[in-house]
Amino acid sequence: MKSILSLAAAFILIFTAFSAPVKAVVTFDDLFANDPFAPEIIYLHQEGIVSGYPDGTFRPNKPVSRADAMIMIGRALELDGTKRATPYKDVPASHPASGYIASAAAEGILLGYKDRTFRPGQFITRGDTAVILDRAFDFPEAPGAKYKDVKPGSYSFDAVSRASYQGVIRGYRDNTFRLHPRVTRAEFSAFLARAVEPSFIPDKRALLETANDILVDLKEKDFAAVSKYVSNQKGLTFCPYSGGCLNDGGVTFTKAQLQGFMESKKVYEWGHQDGSGFPIKLTPAGYYDEYLMNASYEEKERFGRTKQPMTRDQIRERFPNGQIVEFYYPGTEQYDHMDWQNLNMVFEKGSNGKWVLIALVNNRWTI
Repeated sequence: MKSILSLAAAFILIFTAFSAPVKAVVTFDDLFANDPFAPEIIYLHQEGIVSGYPDGTFRPNKPVSRADAMIMIGRALELDGTKRATPYKDVPASHPASGYIASAAAEGILLGYKDRTFRPGQFITRGDTAVILDRAFDFPEAPGAKYKDVKPGSYSFDAVSRASYQGVIRGYRDNTFRLHPRVTRAEFSAFLARAVEPSFIPDKRALLETANDILVDLKEKDFAAVSKYVSNQKGLTFCPYSGGCLNDGGVTFTKAQLQGFMESKKVYEWGHQDGSGFPIKLTPAGYYDEYLMNASYEEKERFGRTKQPMTRDQIRERFPNGQIVEFYYPGTEQYDHMDWQNLNMVFEKGSNGKWVLIALVNNRWTI
């Protein structure tokens, strides 16, 4: 997890480091700046998600096994990698990947076979990778993929559709996805890096930059600036709790009404307190202080990686086509981090292809 500024700095360092066709870093002897996916590999290595071999190589063209995939995804999701017994007769506790395989099995990320084997040395394909990443990162629903070699109703169709729509795994120019070729370590690293850090996807990078700009405007109480990201048709919906956003909860302001948000003396009923059920009746300025910006939001969650899955699921139910950027306040040790809060910016793609802000949804722990 990085702060906004450190994330931006890391992103700049990663991409400026590869602007010249020279050796990228001394990390791997067989990885160069102009190699495909070099930035993604270096990023994952810096994050401790991928590692090389004792001879100093990364071996980018080596196929990825099921065990390899579980180690990398396990590290990315911070699963328990402690070696231990697994449900599979061919993965003993002594296996290097046993901990991550056991964790992945418990999470339903990669399943075994009917004969109680996992087949850890079996290589994975592009289709397998789409399914694994879809389970691991819980991509939101997406339109069906139009690849001519991926048929609706097939095993991997939904996963390929979601992973492609997210920009994590792309098809080819001939409108094929090519399910069956083995995935190399370089390719898998690229796909995983895009799932972990959307800055590697140009479209998502633009969205993250927009979200960061909006957060600055919110901190400065500049709702005239915020309104520039809001459409005339949908306006901007405010919800104090994600659960309260269901069934058309919250208050929606038009683009014009946002201009005088902090100056308005009108008292709105924003929703109900989660737990007590008491109505939340405040002026916009009062709502800003008590709910909208009642925390120091400096940490940004990635797509598909949230501290509070229920928040994400409830927002998706209300805004099924929305893309969520979560800013998270982890709380304090004094209260055992039960005083966490989050601010979720919900975006949709406008008709002009630009991201439009449609909702600001908060959430917090309640009793």
